[in-house]
Amino acid sequence: MKTLYKSLFLASVILMSSLSHAQFGGIGGALGGGGGDSSGGGNALQLQGELILGMSVAMASFLKADAKFMDAIGLKKQANKLRKLGNQEPSENDKNLDVKFKASAEASERMNEFMSSGKELTAEGKKDLADGMLPYIAGLATMGKMAKIAPDFIKASADEIKSVKNPMQIIKIKKQFDLGIKTGKEVPKLFKKLGSSSKNLFAFAKKNKVNTKELQERAEEQGVDPGITSGWK
Repeated sequence: MKTLYKSLFLASVILMSSLSHAQFGGIGGALGGGGGDSSGGGNALQLQGELILGMSVAMASFLKADAKFMDAIGLKKQANKLRKLGNQEPSENDKNLDVKFKASAEASERMNEFMSSGKELTAEGKKDLADGMLPYIAGLATMGKMAKIAPDFIKASADEIKSVKNPMQIIKIKKQFDLGIKTGKEVPKLFKKLGSSSKNLFAFAKKNKVNTKELQERAEEQGVDPGITSGWK
């Protein structure tokens, strides 16, 4: 299990480092410079790419976690659908984000129903739950970063649009920002919801004899927002 923790942590570090620097030059670089260049979108488009890719990465983690949680409570058919979505390659123009949001939300409802029922997990179910907590924490860490990027993108895109005088060009830029704006508006709601749902999930994991101390340590190492982990005590 410790080897798995280390592998996940290293993969997360490499991925987020690549996301922030190699592909987009970091958030600071994406926000630098004036608005509205001749190609339309300019720096805000770079920031949009970072936001969409980050959310695509986060949802890949959450869907893999959801699949294991559905395995844990015996919903194998739903688990396989979630696993298929979670295995899609993350992309900076991920058109399936809305589908992924809904699929994960439905899985959360099923999990909440089971946790509220008072039913116990089988020995295999407890193992699936423990396995699912690993990608869940990775998803939380990425979501924390996206919660900071989303408002920056919303502001940058609004500034880009305001800087353009040509009505036809404004329509073009708004269309370019459509996916980012829809996603950016969803991020704060998702992040807030994760705060309460993670507390219940963590309590359920503890009840089922999962090593929550190691999970807390892993969350801290990956930079999960302290406002979320404070509810895990």
